[in-house]
Amino acid sequence: MVICSVCGKNQAIFFQKHSGRRLCRECFINDIRYRVKEQISRYSMISSGDRVVVGVSGGKDSYVVLHILSEIVNPNNIIGVMIDEGIAGYTREDMYIAVRKFCSDIGVDCIYVSMEKILGFSVDRFMKFYLEYAKENNVYSISACTYCGIARRRILNMYARELKANKVVTGHNLDDEIQTYIINIIRGDVMRLAQLHPLSETHSDKLVKRVKPLRSIYEYESTYYAYLLGYTFQEYECPYIVTRPTLRTKVRDVLIELEKLYPGVQLKLLEFLDNTIANILVKPRIALPTCKICGEPTSPNRSICKFCELVEDIKKILHKLY
Repeated sequence: MVICSVCGKNQAIFFQKHSGRRLCRECFINDIRYRVKEQISRYSMISSGDRVVVGVSGGKDSYVVLHILSEIVNPNNIIGVMIDEGIAGYTREDMYIAVRKFCSDIGVDCIYVSMEKILGFSVDRFMKFYLEYAKENNVYSISACTYCGIARRRILNMYARELKANKVVTGHNLDDEIQTYIINIIRGDVMRLAQLHPLSETHSDKLVKRVKPLRSIYEYESTYYAYLLGYTFQEYECPYIVTRPTLRTKVRDVLIELEKLYPGVQLKLLEFLDNTIANILVKPRIALPTCKICGEPTSPNRSICKFCELVEDIKKILHKLY
């Protein structure tokens, strides 16, 4: 029997690659909770009196972040928001039922919302028309992830404002965070790189601060945590990742190979980038312009936000069809 490297008593059930330690069930769970709470404390992400909206998807990470968060914040001050993206073969009602039950069990209210009903386009409907637009105008078609990411962020922010929450929590893990850092480095997008830092400003009163408590937890760790606590979660990927691979997918594959060769490389990279980017944070706070179509905040030097820009392209196709 292999003994836990931490307590020296119990049987080890998990090998933590980046530390080389073998952990028992209790020590593994304690390690994950400690690292999540360390990030929350280090960057003052959440305090006990905050009112928090949590984006829940039915995936492992949203379960884990909700479970740990409910130990820090009064569950009465947590609202889960499930977004139906409208992706055939991926959006499943049984997952929403499971999420509702889980939220109820820990005393958290949960709201189900439809992307199509709120914004006018599901991911499938958007991609159907955008592919036609791209073909007709001989332009590069964006990925479904681009629209989905923008739309999800908008919906979470809208509901956070409506519910008078002062924080939006997402379940992005270490793998997600490093991929996003690398993508913005490749694109040379300094502002978005700075905005990823947990101490960054929101730069608009219409934006609710987003935080990512799982940002130091590897995906394989959050997966195992979810298994240990018996969560029923969605285990298959969005079909668009398979049919239309994105830059993120390619970056992810490279990082997976690097992690195999150099365990812990993503944790070291996170620490390095956090420390480096802290020196380029935009201070004092700047005032973001608002989109002249929807009135939501947009990037500097833009009169129309990216979401409305995408929707306006779709409307050109719909105008011709109808």
